[in-house]
Amino acid sequence: MSRRALIACLLLVLPYAYVAWYWAVRLFFCHDCRISGDMIFYTLVLLFATPIVLIAVGGTAFFSAKRGVEDSLARQDYAGAGVSGGCAVLGLKALVAGGVLLAAFLFYWLDTPEPGRDRLGRICEESANGSRIHCRPDPSRSKKPWSLD
Repeated sequence: MSRRALIACLLLVLPYAYVAWYWAVRLFFCHDCRISGDMIFYTLVLLFATPIVLIAVGGTAFFSAKRGVEDSLARQDYAGAGVSGGCAVLGLKALVAGGVLLAAFLFYWLDTPEPGRDRLGRICEESANGSRIHCRPDPSRSKKPWSLD
């Protein structure tokens, strides 16, 4: 991996190291400290940014290691090719994991419910004048034993 790519990946991972250090200090070493709402917010932002960081770091590692394998094989340095190949495999795993995680996040956020229902599966009806929407549970999805036919 080139020096520029390594610095870029380290800069992407640096906020995660800081948040991990912050929570470790607060949870394990400091018994009378308070947790701020800002750090909870920053932690959630980093949690939702994880797929993008995985894709960026994994893609950088994969393509940089792939280039290293090609250069090592051209020089007949098989040990260097093996090391670069191992980095390429790890980069590819991070790239695939980030892609799957991003797809899962997008599926969850962009999922549209059936027409006439809300996200919880309840039946929603609009009032006669259209000023109010009322949602009620669907009786066919009830898990009560006495409502089974």
